Amino acid sequence: MAQQSPLFLGLARSPKYLGLPVGYLVVLALGVVLPFIWTKSFVFFLAGALAYPVLWIVAAKEPHVFEVIRVSYGVVRATRNRARHGGDSFGA
Repeated sequence: MAQQSPLFLGLARSPKYLGLPVGYLVVLALGVVLPFIWTKSFVFFLAGALAYPVLWIVAAKEPHVFEVIRVSYGVVRATRNRARHGGDSFGA
């Protein structure tokens, strides 16, 4: 019953600003504002205007894409039985 409550659904979803999750907005802001400050070129605002809809579509399809990328490129230490199984075996 709590999953269908509008209050629960509103409090359980991730925060969004300008239609983007916070992580996406931080990436967009860092990719636009910092290069603009460094170069004083308005081209980066145009690039940000073009990147916004792309990030919005990606966020709609996969809201946790940066977490997926972080985990995908993460390194897991080798297990002691790596030589026996020809790879890492984490099972008991």
